[in-house]
Amino acid sequence: MTAAAARTCLSDSWARCSTNYNLDPSERWETQVLSQPELRFVSGRTQRLIQSALPEMQRLHTLVDPLDFTVMLADPTGIVLSRHTQRSNLSGCRRWRFQAGAVWDEANAGTNAIGTCLREERPVMVVHDQHWRLCFRKLTGMAVPVYNSIGELAGAINACSFVAENVLPAAPLLMDALQTTARRVEEKLFHDRFREDMILTLGPSTSSSAMLVALDRDGHIRGATHASRQHMNWPKGELSGLPALLPLLDSQEEPNFRRAEAQVIRSALGTVRGNVSAAARLLGVSRATLHRKIKALGLDH
Repeated sequence: MTAAAARTCLSDSWARCSTNYNLDPSERWETQVLSQPELRFVSGRTQRLIQSALPEMQRLHTLVDPLDFTVMLADPTGIVLSRHTQRSNLSGCRRWRFQAGAVWDEANAGTNAIGTCLREERPVMVVHDQHWRLCFRKLTGMAVPVYNSIGELAGAINACSFVAENVLPAAPLLMDALQTTARRVEEKLFHDRFREDMILTLGPSTSSSAMLVALDRDGHIRGATHASRQHMNWPKGELSGLPALLPLLDSQEEPNFRRAEAQVIRSALGTVRGNVSAAARLLGVSRATLHRKIKALGLDH
C-alpha cells in the first residue's frame, strides 16, 4: 500500500468512527472479551481456519518476536481466535486484551489494525496516535486480510505490540511477513478444499492472496482464490456455469494472459506427463487447438 493510500485508509476509518459509529475518542474503554462458552462456539465455526493457520502463525511469531510483537488471528467480525506471544508479554497482553476472545471490530474499538483491516479488506498499519481512541495510543498494530477457499474474507492476521517504539524502518519487512503468512494460509485452505482437482497458478500473488484456480477433469473451473476472482471478475462463493479455463484465457487481450495461458498449459502437460491429448481433454479444448497454442507460445513438451 502506498503512503497516500494508507493515509486515505486511516482518514476514512476516523470519519466512520466520528460519523457512523459516534465514538468518543476520549472515552475510557476496554475491549470486550467473550466468555469461554462463546469463544468455544466461535472457534468451532472457524476450526478449519485455526488449524490451517497454526503452523504459519507460529512461524510468523518466530520472525517478529525479537521486535516484541505478538501475533493474533481474528475472524471476520474481529474476534481474536488465537494468539502467539512470549511468556514475558503475558501480563501486558492481558492488560491490552491481546488474547483469544477479545473483540477488535472497528465499530466498537475504533480505528485499529484488525478492525480497520477487516472493514477495508486490505493491509493496514496503525501506529500510536493513529488509533481513534486515546486509550489505545501506546499500541502499534498491522494486519492483513486472509481469504477462505471460496474467495470470501475469512479473517485477519495481525502483529501488534504495546512496547514497540519506532517500527517504521521495519514496517515493510513486517508487512511482507504478514502477507506471506496470509497467502500460505489461504493456499493451505484452497489445496485442502480442492485436493482432488488440478490446481493452477494464473500469475503472481497479489498482496495476501494467491492467484490459484482449481479445475475438474473436464477443465471446468471448480474454485478460485480471492486474487483470481478479482482478476477475472468472478463472484465470491461457489462457482458454477463458468466455461473451461483455457478458452476463457484465450479470449482475453491483456499481455499478462499470454504468460498465464503458458503456465496453464505447462501445468496441464506436467499433470499428464506430456500427453497432449490428455492435456487437451483436461483443458477443455481440441488436440489440434492445444498443439497450435503450444507452437504459438513456444513451449516444449
